[in-house]
Amino acid sequence: MPHVVIEEAGDLQTLYDAFTPIIQRTEDEILKVQDFYLSRIGKDALLESVAIKQGAACNFFVQLKLHERAITVRLLPATDPEKTPAVKKVMALVAAFIRTVYPGSRYGKTNLSEYLDTTTHSKQ
Repeated sequence: MPHVVIEEAGDLQTLYDAFTPIIQRTEDEILKVQDFYLSRIGKDALLESVAIKQGAACNFFVQLKLHERAITVRLLPATDPEKTPAVKKVMALVAAFIRTVYPGSRYGKTNLSEYLDTTTHSKQ
């Protein structure tokens, strides 16, 4: 399962407050993170996302889990999208957003490093 841990990050409420929809367009794909849903206790969040590649849309949720000083970014198993490069790029966009909000944070354990190096967060 693709994932990335953001170490030395803060709480999810701050991310929720800072969130604006994210969109990245290229010639053959559109990547969007549209909505941010925060759990009542603030330990979990879901980000409604879509990856459109050559006209085919894949809708899914990126899940954030807060652990003491780290946030894990992964796919919500219930939506279980195909783990395409476009889906992984959306996850990298979310990770870049977290790093923007928490500039003192760093990437920890991940299997998405090839996407993290090339993806920057941009607002809509």
